[in-house]
Amino acid sequence: MSLDISKIKNNLSVVILCGGEGQRLRPLTKIIPKPLIKIKNKAIIEYIINHFHKHKINNIIVATGYKDKLIKKFFKKKYKNKKIKVINTGLKTGILGRIKKLEKYLKQNVVLCYGDTLVDINVNKLINFYLKNQTKFLISSYELQSSFGILNINKKNFVTNFREKPRLGVWFNVGYFLFSKNYFKVIKKFEKFENFLFYLVKKKLLKAFKHKGKHITVNTVYELEEAKTQIKKFI
Repeated sequence: MSLDISKIKNNLSVVILCGGEGQRLRPLTKIIPKPLIKIKNKAIIEYIINHFHKHKINNIIVATGYKDKLIKKFFKKKYKNKKIKVINTGLKTGILGRIKKLEKYLKQNVVLCYGDTLVDINVNKLINFYLKNQTKFLISSYELQSSFGILNINKKNFVTNFREKPRLGVWFNVGYFLFSKNYFKVIKKFEKFENFLFYLVKKKLLKAFKHKGKHITVNTVYELEEAKTQIKKFI
């Protein structure tokens, strides 16, 4: 690991967004917040925390809202002696609102990620990319793959090509934003995260880190069941 990467890591805060109600996972989330739902024998948030610890990143802030007390109880028991802050940022607070409430706790560089998305992203490669683009706001992306076989059909309805569940050349947001705290000057001007991202695009300040490893999102009961079969590959 280069000295530059070590320097960034020593001055890096991770924010994990865990404040949502997880309505698409009901009735499960009526009892337990989504980050604490288990895949195999571990909570979703455990996989995320352990991934950062694997990369020797320990300054972690968990931004809560919905069922905050349960999440605090979990961390007090599971990560008692770790440098992890669990901070209630409000029940109905948007992403930017949560970030603004955490500003005073953050170091100069910030990783922002979702508490319901598992990505085996190589954090060292992400930081290397950041070192080359430190004036930019980084967003991590993943290539969309069709869950269907795709047909090319000509005017006479002959199938000219068939691809089974191909990658589509379209990239979507998987979180793992990396940015300098200097961006708070701009962040404070916006209420909605998507409007802030549109602004960055317009100003040519948003750059994408292309992740080509594994990705698991848990938004629905179906995706949770899928995650249980995929998690072995992730580990």
